[in-house]
Amino acid sequence: MLKAIGLIVHTIWAVCAMATGTFVGVAVGLHSGGWIGAVALGIVGLIIGALAAAFPLETIGLILEGL
Repeated sequence: MLKAIGLIVHTIWAVCAMATGTFVGVAVGLHSGGWIGAVALGIVGLIIGALAAAFPLETIGLILEGL
């Protein structure tokens, strides 16, 4: 049961991290470089979000260190 809850939480974390990275990349790219910038930075944001999703504890540690 605990393993299933951990899997659900990790899945939710992965979806949120990748969506947030993509959204921020698209927003910054659209503001600074138009549609091409939005696509390019959206892909970069997706990759960064995927890395954040793969290593959740390290990501949370980096966020807390920055604050």
